[in-house]
Amino acid sequence: MATIYQNKKYGKIVSFKFKAFLGRDEQGKQLFKCTTWKPDKPMSESKMIALAEKEATIWERQLAENIQNEKQKLAPSEILFEEFVRKIWFPNQMNEKEHRISTIAFHESILRIVYKYFSGLKLQTITSRDIDAYLNYLRNTYRTARNKTLAPKTIRHHYCTLNLIFEYAAKMRYIEENPVKSIDSPKLIRHKVNALSKVEVMRFLEEVKKLPLMHQAIYHLLLTTGIRRGECFGLQWADIDFERSLIRIERNVTYTGLGGTCTGLPKTNTSIRQIPITQNVIKLLKAYQVEEKGKYNIRENTFVFHAGKSVLQPHEPTYLTKHLKKFMKDIGLPDMSPHDLRHTCATLLLESGADIKSVQDILGHTDASTTLNFYVKSNLDSMRTSTQKAFENFLK
Repeated sequence: MATIYQNKKYGKIVSFKFKAFLGRDEQGKQLFKCTTWKPDKPMSESKMIALAEKEATIWERQLAENIQNEKQKLAPSEILFEEFVRKIWFPNQMNEKEHRISTIAFHESILRIVYKYFSGLKLQTITSRDIDAYLNYLRNTYRTARNKTLAPKTIRHHYCTLNLIFEYAAKMRYIEENPVKSIDSPKLIRHKVNALSKVEVMRFLEEVKKLPLMHQAIYHLLLTTGIRRGECFGLQWADIDFERSLIRIERNVTYTGLGGTCTGLPKTNTSIRQIPITQNVIKLLKAYQVEEKGKYNIRENTFVFHAGKSVLQPHEPTYLTKHLKKFMKDIGLPDMSPHDLRHTCATLLLESGADIKSVQDILGHTDASTTLNFYVKSNLDSMRTSTQKAFENFLK
């Protein structure tokens, strides 16, 4: 019920202030509406108060009706879910100026499954139960073209995409409330980080010596700097500072069925960074540069690892994954992806005593917790040493 305040003059009630709570805005701030009422003829205070309570109830009820009518006027007409996503959400929220082509392609691949499941349904009719049923469908029924189930991480991506869509629909007043909000985000299974052991690293580097200079330079860069494969293929000669033994990460190369091989910004703002490189890597890069100059017109904006004869186009990154997997199989080492060499780099850095902040900066992690959660492990020997050191003065 509306709150009623008495306005007095010379000790007598002359009018009343009505205050109604309307809810909260997008920032959580409380919203109120106020009005002033006074009787149109003289009467006793008791009658005035009783009449004010009645008028406040009538005013609040009318206010609620007016707000509802305004909402109905502003609310868009019902629209099919797929039509809303294709014609409204995607153009406004997933444009190339705001998102990388790889991000756009990623959402499109998810939406192909979403469209099929919600085919024919109107946006306004989809409920939390429908969202929950869809997630269960992905877990238990859906199969890929290769007849495989979806990974928990992929299911979570579906959840996040739907949340973005319905949150925007609520913001634009197509719906009253985002139905995804009442559904818990799918939990992720934490997988063990794949990394080569020190013995395997020695074997790996010995076998890499047998490869062409380009591959030697690539694999030494991945292993000793922890850069991503797309960051590696995004390197241009101007990004290599031979005098200071540094590389600058300013680009990331991706491949999608939508746009082919594309060059864009790195994964996050913190992924734009400088990383020290070893003298061995400098030696390999210089030798590779000499080899390249014998074949091509090398300039500052030439990609270090380019696509065939076109030195101004980066190499397609999925090639590297295929090459590394075949190479590891041929030399009898565990199956590894380029990202596993990144894991190996981080693990070796931490085992050698590098501090968390340095490793975080080298890898380009936004949050140190990512570095800690994925790469920092305890072992029995270090635990024993730490315990002994902490309590040796107490146990003498």
